[in-house]
Amino acid sequence: SLPPPPHMAAVARPWAPSWARAARTRGLLAPQPAANFALGRSHAFAAKRLHPVAQLPTLQCRQHGGADAPQASGSGRGGRGGLGSVASVVRRFLAAAAGALLSRWPRPAQAAGASGPAGPAGARTFAADARAGAERSREALGDLRRDADALREAPPAFLLRLDGPEAAPLALDAEGGLTFPAEDQGPWDVHAVLQGEPADDVYDAPMRVRLRFGPQWPREPPSVHVHGLLSFPMLDRARSPPKDFFAGLERDGEGRLHLAKVLEVLRGFLLEPVAALGLDAEGADERAVKRAQGWVRDVRRVNGQRLSVIRKYNQLAKHPVLFGHLEPLRPEWFAPGLWEAATGAEPERWRALLTEHIPGEVFSFPLFTEAFCKTLLEEIFGFYASGLPARRPNSMNAYGIILNEIGLEPFVDRIQALLQPLGRLLFPGPGSSWDGHHCFIVRYREGEDLGLDMHTDDSDVTFNVCLGLDFEGAGLQFCGAMGTPGHRQHSYTYQHQKGRCVVHLGRRRHGADDISAGERLNLILWNHGSTYRRSEEHRHPTYRPEAGPPSPLCVSYTHDRDFGVFKPYPAGKEAFRNRGWCPPPAAEYEGFKPDSPPQSVEQTLAKL
Repeated sequence: SLPPPPHMAAVARPWAPSWARAARTRGLLAPQPAANFALGRSHAFAAKRLHPVAQLPTLQCRQHGGADAPQASGSGRGGRGGLGSVASVVRRFLAAAAGALLSRWPRPAQAAGASGPAGPAGARTFAADARAGAERSREALGDLRRDADALREAPPAFLLRLDGPEAAPLALDAEGGLTFPAEDQGPWDVHAVLQGEPADDVYDAPMRVRLRFGPQWPREPPSVHVHGLLSFPMLDRARSPPKDFFAGLERDGEGRLHLAKVLEVLRGFLLEPVAALGLDAEGADERAVKRAQGWVRDVRRVNGQRLSVIRKYNQLAKHPVLFGHLEPLRPEWFAPGLWEAATGAEPERWRALLTEHIPGEVFSFPLFTEAFCKTLLEEIFGFYASGLPARRPNSMNAYGIILNEIGLEPFVDRIQALLQPLGRLLFPGPGSSWDGHHCFIVRYREGEDLGLDMHTDDSDVTFNVCLGLDFEGAGLQFCGAMGTPGHRQHSYTYQHQKGRCVVHLGRRRHGADDISAGERLNLILWNHGSTYRRSEEHRHPTYRPEAGPPSPLCVSYTHDRDFGVFKPYPAGKEAFRNRGWCPPPAAEYEGFKPDSPPQSVEQTLAKL
């Protein structure tokens, strides 16, 4: 079987829910069968639908080739444009070719000359359906363009900006596979910035939304995603309104929806959800109304606490240009060639800037000028000096700060948008379409955090840029991608340089060496894509057994069950013994031994 391309081999997520992971580690649950575990649910699902002769090779090809997979190479939307290694390109080409051949393998019910859907009549029906679908797509896109153009010509007061429609960079097929839609097929995205309510002390800022339209528009409503970190009472976890919102959208006499009205109703829903959904209408259940109003109050209180810190620091900001909601980025902030590469359409400009450290996996490039690094550091140290409360980035960084929590979310939004083309070029799928982020500063110096244990990131793609100051040591160690045989094998040591950014998939294991002198601050940007995170590739990744014992440099006292076999636990970290999950039981290398025996049910319950 063919090995997967590096960027699609596995996903930086635990192999099971945290409770099941802990239970299996302690012997409370039986481990999953090795065959099913290594195969992955998405591959097993595909196997059930295939001709027996074609099952084995197609299990690999479903992820790496075929109509829904990224292109093997070249300048297509899914390709890497020559940035990957020759071996990686050849593997992807062979996988795609095998998938194409197997897709033509005659199934028992589809042999040549067979009657039914696979016969000549079925082919004619399929062609007619395809033509009808193409016509629907053209009509839907035409209607959507006319609506958008009319709004741009005469924008209502609440509409600050409207972009699109444009083909969605990434979509999912019926089975959760990744697709890269063409302009004439859909779905299409429209991005809008809606005016907040100036008199509202919580929702006064502009609100960014993405509407995704399918070929059934204007008969069917778009899906909605609300960007940003501000909480809204009735949004679900995907930051989308409930079904009642879509069911209540106003239609014209012909049953058609209109973009202007959808945006107007959406703004009203975000500002006043109880009224917009009619929950307080005459005759409504009084208890339900009070419960909904309670949700609104709770959300406003949480938002108010966060906004209080942001507004207080805005009065102290050293560089207000970084904080404006509609302030553009300045070309002079960026290293020579970066602005032209990010705002142009030629991949060659990116290639001229990139250094490839691990073929197809880890790259670096100059991002900020030294002067702009100094600007950011002045702002960061200004916040430290303010004494305002700061929420820490995660459990592993005790002295960092979250930039979104001090008012820099608009700046981070624009940095993410600037770097999105690079994500699409390097990592089709996880890098194709971002609509969320977690951005923070990490600080290493004597007496505080010195380094960082081996880990993977809760991100699809990570950008890590060094801001300074003067330091020695603190190299960034890279190991393998989670779920691959080389997950815990050392692969590269990266040395930070001021203003230079290293980019990698979040699922690649890495860690920071202890700093030996000076002080280092880095800006970390974790990028998230809601479409990618709903895909089979992300939700049900493969996890293959490790090829052998790990490199001692790559073991983690936080995560690994065998850390103590290769290293003594650091002082103060002994409590992590017997709490690890990696490798999962079905992915153990031959001869694996945990650093402590599994706990009994009684011992586990006693700890709880």
